[in-house]
Amino acid sequence: MRIYVTVLVALLMVLTVSIITPYRLDASAGEILAGFGEMEKAINRGNWEEASAGIDITEKLWNKDKGWWAVVIDHQEIDHIDMSLLRTKEYISKQDRTMASGELAVLRQMLEHIPQKEQVNLKNIF
Repeated sequence: MRIYVTVLVALLMVLTVSIITPYRLDASAGEILAGFGEMEKAINRGNWEEASAGIDITEKLWNKDKGWWAVVIDHQEIDHIDMSLLRTKEYISKQDRTMASGELAVLRQMLEHIPQKEQVNLKNIF
């Protein structure tokens, strides 16, 4: 009887974590992505100081959440985000409008895609 209770508790914990994690990932990604619209506008206007400030904020938010993301998602995804963030920051510092816009779009896509990919649904299971 005791083993059944232990297995049931473990199963409930796994299910709870698998349900809560995508919502937490989505909230975290949304927080990081919140300033992307303004950053895109700043890049398009050539306002490099504002764009640089925006990418610095994004980097701080990412570094704050990156640790627990590494627990629940593939480390290769973390590395891709790190590299894209670094490239975006460098393109902004070099004032390269085309490359900065393109890399920011890639970074946005990665941050939006990961929470969707981690959701528990039939599409992701099969």
